[in-house]
Amino acid sequence: MEVIGVAFTKLFSNVGPFFLLLGLLIFIHELGHFLVAIYFGVRVETFSLGFGKKIFSRKLGDTTYCISLIPLGGYVKMYGDDPSADIPEAQKKYSFLHKPVWPRIAIVLAGPLMNLFFAIFIFAAINMIGEDMSSSQLGDVEISSAAYASGFRSGDKILKINEAPVHLWQDVKLKVEDNSGNSLKFEVLRENTGTVENI
Repeated sequence: MEVIGVAFTKLFSNVGPFFLLLGLLIFIHELGHFLVAIYFGVRVETFSLGFGKKIFSRKLGDTTYCISLIPLGGYVKMYGDDPSADIPEAQKKYSFLHKPVWPRIAIVLAGPLMNLFFAIFIFAAINMIGEDMSSSQLGDVEISSAAYASGFRSGDKILKINEAPVHLWQDVKLKVEDNSGNSLKFEVLRENTGTVENI
């Protein structure tokens, strides 16, 4: 039973974020269609995240907002988007197919363009925030470890390996891997004393 619980937890930890991200992308995409349709005066009948059976539904104004069972897409149902439907003359101003060609093109393109702008925004935000990179500073070094026996202590910051400066833990890892089997000379900054020592 415990094995099933662990498997379920691992599955959810992998699948859960995927569906959350997919849901966000679908929402942004459909929101683009929705907002531009409203801007051009097209009546939006349904705004749905997901397909199939509705598990949540609420009508506000002319639009029914819903979440459906299958979370692999979504749709915006616009009034007058069926060429075979008979649209009363008084309602044609709200009909998608009775709008000029450029508004219709804008409504159709709005979804993909919203995804593009969202991606640009995310990359710009990541660029501004920066990526969290591990420094070349050591964490806790166990007294019984080979690292302690070699002279490393908790909090040491590795400055150089074989006279080559290192700044990130990735640099340290690459240097050690590239010199596998060879002796290495480390220059470290001691956290407790502030002195630079060679190991």
